[in-house]
Amino acid sequence: MSLIMAAGAMLSAMTASTPEHIVRLDHRAGAVEARYRGAVTIAYRQIGAVAPPGAPSTLRCAWTANLAASRDAAVGAGLSASRAFAPVKAFEGTRPGWCAANREAIGMEVAARDGAVLDRLREIAAADREPLVAELDRLHTGRSAG
Repeated sequence: MSLIMAAGAMLSAMTASTPEHIVRLDHRAGAVEARYRGAVTIAYRQIGAVAPPGAPSTLRCAWTANLAASRDAAVGAGLSASRAFAPVKAFEGTRPGWCAANREAIGMEVAARDGAVLDRLREIAAADREPLVAELDRLHTGRSAG
């Protein structure tokens, strides 16, 4: 029983994919290219228990696909702005059985939903537009004042 409890407490992560989204915008400092990169990790958590013969098992693998994003923006050759975003949940699910036996299938399920991951990355980029412009304004003002 302690083996099941230890397995249930274990949480591990695996990198699944690295989506990318590019945004171009005009700024008074020049044309800006902001490259948003994401790193998808899958966290696994073993839940439930193996049942005795003849009884239904409650053993399941709960998993969550998380997206950590970063932004690198460049204006010409000299002005750049980078930012890392806190990871956000892209989606989650469960599968019956042991996590170790389901990792490949879960990885394929996450890969099949790469459109949803890219949508989340686009949402992050859209929400970052105003902070990016403000950061570029500060950098440009500091550069032209000095």
